[in-house]
Amino acid sequence: GEDLLGAFLFAILLNFKHLFLYISPAYFIYLLKHYCFKKNGFSVVNFVKLGSLVVAVFLLSFGPFVLLGQLGQVISRLFPFKRGLCHAYWAANVWALYSTLDKGLAVIGSRLGLLGVSQGGGMMSGLVGDMHTLVLPSIPPIVTIILTLLTWIVSSPLRN
Repeated sequence: GEDLLGAFLFAILLNFKHLFLYISPAYFIYLLKHYCFKKNGFSVVNFVKLGSLVVAVFLLSFGPFVLLGQLGQVISRLFPFKRGLCHAYWAANVWALYSTLDKGLAVIGSRLGLLGVSQGGGMMSGLVGDMHTLVLPSIPPIVTIILTLLTWIVSSPLRN
């Protein structure tokens, strides 16, 4: 009972704030172990109940967009990779440092006459939209995904 309620509420939470997507694998493992694996083995019935409940929440949430052919638009707004890794706000991470270095190099390059004056604000202009670096190479989303996966793989043994 409580596991199904927890799964239901977590699925709703994910639809309200997709930032919690990072904890989903751990919560899924917890639910599998606690709700689906019983003393006498794996319960297919519990797994189907759990899966049906979660799928139903997502179908109710995303169903209208699927019917209207707008699911791609929703996904691109939920995960706006084209905006860059540091878009319209400061994030306390390596990408903020990268953006700061890029902006600093652009200012120095502009003052030394190495760069044109039409460089724009770059990633730190405060505008929402597709962002590109001014001096340093832009980091494509696939590089970010690879770096994230490598970080997880390398840090996994360190947590045990």
